[in-house]
Amino acid sequence: MILLISSKYDITSLNVSRWLSKLKADFFSLNTEDFNSLNSFSLLDNDINVKINGVDFSDVDTVWHRRGRLRHIPKELNGLGSYSEYLKKEEDALIKSIELYLKSSTNYIGSYIKEVENYKLYNLIKAKEAGLKIPKTLVTTSKSELLDFINNRTAISKDIRYSVNIRTQSKYISSIGTFIVQRDDLELLEDNFAPILVQELIQKEFEIRVFFFDNTFYAMAIFSQDDEKTKLDYRNYNEEKQNRCVPFILPNRIKNKLIAFAKKVNIRTGSIDIIYTTSGEYIFLEVNPMGQLDWVSKNCNYHIEKNIANNLFKSRNERN
Repeated sequence: MILLISSKYDITSLNVSRWLSKLKADFFSLNTEDFNSLNSFSLLDNDINVKINGVDFSDVDTVWHRRGRLRHIPKELNGLGSYSEYLKKEEDALIKSIELYLKSSTNYIGSYIKEVENYKLYNLIKAKEAGLKIPKTLVTTSKSELLDFINNRTAISKDIRYSVNIRTQSKYISSIGTFIVQRDDLELLEDNFAPILVQELIQKEFEIRVFFFDNTFYAMAIFSQDDEKTKLDYRNYNEEKQNRCVPFILPNRIKNKLIAFAKKVNIRTGSIDIIYTTSGEYIFLEVNPMGQLDWVSKNCNYHIEKNIANNLFKSRNERN
């Protein structure tokens, strides 16, 4: 049996479900917004088993974990302040334990654990170990170190992990995304401050979004340089004049390095951002272990959802 774990609002998961239905596959879905009754996670003698919503997971051989986490705490136990926070911590440990067990006993693609523990700096290190080129990067709390870095290059800054989203009674502060560091901005800083991430600004010909699923790659070139709004980062979307996006064929040498990277960070699906420079180099930026794929599939006519369904169906048949 195939299990899909995702949001009920995720169009990609819905499309994959439709293809699985067309294939007459034996599958079911668990939605991350719903309460899912954990009947049991039993460790008895030599038998380990999971049962959720009355479904015996010993019948599950293939899992696609697309988005989010399951919820096993009844709604009436939410909103109780510190009590609820404690229960959520316990639930989080339980959910991660179940995922790790299922990864040892099923063909498990995707991950809640990797989604919440996705660290940009660690990924950059592993990408470099895999032979990929990365931007010159500095994280510092020192004004002098920061000045040394930007004195030798044009630098950009971005979040280390989380976008700025701070609310007080009188203010709301949000991130502007990636921005070029100006020397005048640094004059406002103290000699020491909270950690800041800066990277060398890469001169790009275009950007590449790569969605991968079990060593199959779907690459799309994004001509973000043609628009001042998206020139620094295509995620500064211009809804009125959208970037031109076309299919792109990655060289095998880059594919092989991406496969090596995915193994190092232990992920089997996700989206990778790459810059193709004006000098013809490929520079790895970051990876999202969940990854948007709907726009890549539609813009490039890749039919990724159909291919994922076929992969899951084939994998399930091969294991039986």
